[in-house]
Amino acid sequence: MKRRSQIFVGVLLAAFVLLIAWPAPPPVSHVYFDRSPKSSVEIIAHGGGLGHAPPNTLLALDRARQMGADILEADVQQTRDGVLILRHDDTLDRTTNMSGLIADYDWQDLSSADAGAKTEIQGETYANRGVRIPRLDAALMAFPNAYWILEIKNDTDAAAIEMCQTVKASGASERVLVGSFHDAAMTRFRTECPAVATSMASNEVRNFVIAARVGLSRFVRTPAVAMQIPLAAEGIDLTHPRVIDAAKARGIKLHYWTINDPSDLSHLIEIGADGLITDYVDRGRHAIVKR
Repeated sequence: MKRRSQIFVGVLLAAFVLLIAWPAPPPVSHVYFDRSPKSSVEIIAHGGGLGHAPPNTLLALDRARQMGADILEADVQQTRDGVLILRHDDTLDRTTNMSGLIADYDWQDLSSADAGAKTEIQGETYANRGVRIPRLDAALMAFPNAYWILEIKNDTDAAAIEMCQTVKASGASERVLVGSFHDAAMTRFRTECPAVATSMASNEVRNFVIAARVGLSRFVRTPAVAMQIPLAAEGIDLTHPRVIDAAKARGIKLHYWTINDPSDLSHLIEIGADGLITDYVDRGRHAIVKR
């Protein structure tokens, strides 16, 4: 019995030493990040800067750029005939003068929709002002020097493939980072567009964060170069030093959403966030200047 106990302890010690000595994957890098941001943390315009204009519209994107956004973030849905448009919801009801599922309409049906019909911001209304739902390719061409985070909202191969084709056709492969909550869509996009930067899908984030909290993140492999995450999820603090340190050790950029409170913006800057996804670009810029 004593001999067996000694063997068992020896095996445990060997396993522990192996865990400690196991090499971490080399830090990731991507041409998407090979630029000089205005500060060490980048301000990312959520929904194109939806605190300043109707979300996911050219008007919002333009205002966000004028306010100093480093990156434009937009949500992407696919129409019945396969066109990718900037839109968060899979329906039209919440902000436009139309209703129903986007997937039930062709692009031509949506091209004249009033995208500001139900938007009022600080007393300013946007109905009947010619604000339209933009196509993704048109948005990329409208801001040819902008850097983007684009989220695939549809959990389909068709949306992932069309995203790849649109990004490449627009000449935006080096200035776009693509993300999705959906693991399958993310996997398909990476297969189609392996050279384009991507962020972690939901299960990838979960696995990395749990591993980071127990000091085992080096065992989690991912092709992603960024994470877009909230402050907390499923009872786990995603701003914990172990999460931040593990990501930085791997070169993975940490972008937190949706950060609108000035105190949260300042706190995340202090603890080492790489990007702040906010509805209010001006608040983000102010937090940086205030620092």
